[in-house]
Amino acid sequence: MKEFLKRIVIGLATGWIIVFYGELVFWATPEREGMGIGGIVAAWIGYSLMSYYFLCVVSLFKVRSAPAVFLAGAFYGWFEEGLVVQTMYGSPDGPFPMSVPFTGLAWHALLGVFIGWYLVRKVLSQDRPLKTLCLASAIGLFYGAWAIWWWIEPPESMRFLLEARQVDILLVHFSIYSFLTTAVLVVAHWTFNCMLPFTFRPGKVELWILGVIALLYYTFITVPAAPRALWVLPLCLGITFWALRKNRIAESLNVESRPDAISVFDQKVRPLNYAMLFAIPAVATGIYFVALAADLRVPTNRVVYYGASLIGSLMWVSSIVILLRNPTPATARRIFIKSQ
Repeated sequence: MKEFLKRIVIGLATGWIIVFYGELVFWATPEREGMGIGGIVAAWIGYSLMSYYFLCVVSLFKVRSAPAVFLAGAFYGWFEEGLVVQTMYGSPDGPFPMSVPFTGLAWHALLGVFIGWYLVRKVLSQDRPLKTLCLASAIGLFYGAWAIWWWIEPPESMRFLLEARQVDILLVHFSIYSFLTTAVLVVAHWTFNCMLPFTFRPGKVELWILGVIALLYYTFITVPAAPRALWVLPLCLGITFWALRKNRIAESLNVESRPDAISVFDQKVRPLNYAMLFAIPAVATGIYFVALAADLRVPTNRVVYYGASLIGSLMWVSSIVILLRNPTPATARRIFIKSQ
């Protein structure tokens, strides 16, 4: 029971890390419906449940290397966008097949998992505040540049402030929103780190229950809502799991058991390193201020849409190629025999 509770805590911490990038940075304003405290908590709970599936995949497939982490992130992105909400199969804002990489690969896998969950934790564990500051500033730069495009298609309350020229209120709202949500992000990283060292190892009954829930949801909700899910989701996840299985085999061949990406960064992080993460809202707010002062209306979403989709797709393909080049057990035995 104690280990199960620890897995729940790690799942909740991971859920906030990914919801921060997947919802809070994506929508980038408290003026939007659903961005109140109740809506954010509900989103956090939903993301935590999906994150638990993601963590199980990381554990089962011995995900440790950067390519394997990205593929586990691809699973997360397509699990959310392809199974839970069905945006993977096309929408008015994202026609098929561009809806396949965006947002599953371009946002969730790349930004939420690979950068937000993996790379940030890796940098925090290195105890180099300047390096943490640089990464956080880069994230803040992206955050601010992305946030200003919503002025082109603003929600009603934001539209009112823009038309009334009350941009100072808009700036204050964004500043408070970004700093408070980042403060919770810091708590999530601290909580995750406090749970380590710990091996995230779900039991068989637990995995069966999660698998049955996902299968029933896919059969009775996903497929009726989006018939393309019958072939698109199995194809994308099938290729991803094929490569992850090769990763599991390769990791199993190592003489020394190595920690997976959940527990590998178990060094205790100093408060100064955590403080550097506040460069995210600081830089984002600075960009927001300059853009408001200049009255910019820049469609930065187009750059992110095409650029991140291309990067995410290339990373998915290259990660698969890298992992498929890992030796099979038979190949490994031949290499071992030849080396004798």
